[in-house]
Amino acid sequence: MSARTIRIYDTSLRDGLRNSGLTMELDDKLRFVRQLERLKVDAIELGFGGPSQVETMERLAQAVTGPVLYGLSRVNRPDVERVLVALAKAKRRGVTIFHPASPRFLEHVGRTPGQALAATVKAIALARGQVSEIAFNAQDATHAEPAFLAELVAAAIEAGAGCISLADTTSQALPTEFGRLVAGLRQAVPGGAAARWSVHCHNDLGLAVANCLAAISAGADQVECTVGGIGERAGNTALELIARALAVRGPDLGGIATGLDAAELEPTRRLLAELARPAAADQKSDVVDLLRRWRPSAA
Repeated sequence: MSARTIRIYDTSLRDGLRNSGLTMELDDKLRFVRQLERLKVDAIELGFGGPSQVETMERLAQAVTGPVLYGLSRVNRPDVERVLVALAKAKRRGVTIFHPASPRFLEHVGRTPGQALAATVKAIALARGQVSEIAFNAQDATHAEPAFLAELVAAAIEAGAGCISLADTTSQALPTEFGRLVAGLRQAVPGGAAARWSVHCHNDLGLAVANCLAAISAGADQVECTVGGIGERAGNTALELIARALAVRGPDLGGIATGLDAAELEPTRRLLAELARPAAADQKSDVVDLLRRWRPSAA
């Protein structure tokens, strides 16, 4: 029996399709989300809390009952309320509320650190008591000032976030750095020991899986990933590779495993390859072709 089970949070339909050159029709998303349930992922991020995605999330939220279903929201009332409405009929619903944590990203949204703290607390308070799970995502956490990041995370936990997600948004971290970041915050932040810690890594340096494994070794409980590693730029952490890495080396990490049904990994990848289409008619289908050819190494 494993000592720890790592939760798998799939964001193929949100971050995976965002700026990736891929698109999927609603009926195909329904087929795909049902396959993710057969795969036994723990959570599925269905979309973003913008006006154009509410109807799609409503339909998807009624298609499955096992995983916790999430919507992504900025720290503003309209986004949070749209997610709450879109997932109203979900059996288990959650919201991931994000805010930039690094100086460069804070400047981009025009907020001071103090304003960021206040907006984060207000948004989490709005969702508190209305969903099964609230996660707070610190965007570009790997470039944040350490003291401010700790303060932001502590404020999110105190406001009601049960999960803290740390994002290597621009994909610059090394595994040793990322592991230290997770371990340091878990130990230093009030309430950190009781919170769930999630990681969201991109693969520009080819280190997404390595960074996630370092974070897991440092105490992370959840990995946010996509089937086939799809996503913008070089993509996100590949779900299949995390699953296989933990299947092979999990015992050496103290008995770490996932709850995934390994027999459904290849059917899930094949279905995505079948359903994903180029986002524009004149766009090259290189991403689709790569997805159809890609095979993770056997465990």
